Amino acid sequence: MEGYVPGTIKPLHAHEFMLASVDGMFNQILSFDYHDPSGFYHSLLKDEERYRREMEGLIKNMQSFLDDEVVKVNGEACKLEVLTAALDFRGSENLPCITFFIQFGARLRPGTNVYECFYGEEVAEYDYEVYWVFPPSVEIVDVSVRTEKDLVTKNVLVLWARTGDNVGCYEKVVFNIPVTP
Repeated sequence: MEGYVPGTIKPLHAHEFMLASVDGMFNQILSFDYHDPSGFYHSLLKDEERYRREMEGLIKNMQSFLDDEVVKVNGEACKLEVLTAALDFRGSENLPCITFFIQFGARLRPGTNVYECFYGEEVAEYDYEVYWVFPPSVEIVDVSVRTEKDLVTKNVLVLWARTGDNVGCYEKVVFNIPVTP
């Protein structure tokens, strides 16, 4: 991170959108908001090569985090892949947002399906929300997480944690895909 001043970039917030389809494709959009008083990320916009190197490094780092997790759907391990990352700003050059586009496939079946994620226990360094969205025909029937949760509709789930919350270890989302005659 050439030009980066250690300790100056502070994570502020994160959003994750998990968009699942009945054909087994899961698309995950993960956005992190930062306070960057030194303007490191904004300076990358002036140098295409530095920008490219930084984005490649961020993608590699995120892939490493994902590789440390174990994600299973219906007992089968899934391979999450970071497709790309994007840098934008939330109204100020000192408020960068880095968004990762992640994808994985799973074998789903009519009836009950189970998503599980195993990862390290941690304390949330910033507030975050996770939005699970299934097609309207799918029904979420059980959720086991350490974060707060709200089943907004039968197919939309919101999870959230606040700074300092103890999170992690295990997540489970059980959902039903209707059997078509």
